[in-house]
Amino acid sequence: MLSYGAYSAILFGSISFIVIVGLLVLFVLPLRRLGILLESFFRFKLVRSLGDEYIVIDVCNDKFEISKTLSSRLPFVIALGMCLLVIILVFIEGCVFSTRHVYSKKLCSDRTPNCYLFRSKLTSFRPLYEFVCEPDKPTIPSNMSASYAVCYGFVLPDQGTMDILNQLGVCAGILSMVEALYPLAYKFARHLYGRICLVILFCSLVILEIILLSIQLNISFMTIILLTLTEVLFVNIFLLQYRKISSPPNLERVGSYIEMRDVY
Repeated sequence: MLSYGAYSAILFGSISFIVIVGLLVLFVLPLRRLGILLESFFRFKLVRSLGDEYIVIDVCNDKFEISKTLSSRLPFVIALGMCLLVIILVFIEGCVFSTRHVYSKKLCSDRTPNCYLFRSKLTSFRPLYEFVCEPDKPTIPSNMSASYAVCYGFVLPDQGTMDILNQLGVCAGILSMVEALYPLAYKFARHLYGRICLVILFCSLVILEIILLSIQLNISFMTIILLTLTEVLFVNIFLLQYRKISSPPNLERVGSYIEMRDVY
């Protein structure tokens, strides 16, 4: 069994590595390839392209220029990067390294047998006890002054073809949900009352997530991941709406430039 320090290093180190590498790749990705990814994930349309200098993306009939500048790429990289991160984490959680957070006297699982006991979630930086949990026995023994446990297990050796295909199906389902709901939320945010409603919904989701974590309910990793993904996509919609109002695309300049390059 890993020490808690090694477990934390693997967990947070791998997530940080995925985030940093993913963002770097998306920021240096050629614009045409970035446009192809946006088409694949969100069904945005690549309207115009000027090599790797400019592309114009159609987001629900609103046109946005993307160039090599950080500010033009940022909203799209945030949305795309968060979706990729969620898919990777969901796949790893289901098929490689599974983690379980326990707040009650639930029974041990043979999938996540290695556990750390804590007095509460607020003291999760220092475990009271480390042990290998026996199946069908309480994860948190009644004689322990602990109310919170984190259990993990390396599940890759136990994965079969059907397990991997099922987890890939979950990942595809998340992408399909994003593809279906994102355009609806974006179109709703075009109106002032729509933006107000989305702000209220965004704040409600943040408060709900904080409450769920603070009162120590038995919520799954998937629930937290989906709530966070929804919040990030709302932020992305707010950024795009602000950008549409503050700096509309200069399509005539881009169109003329493309026509001139075509002539030469």
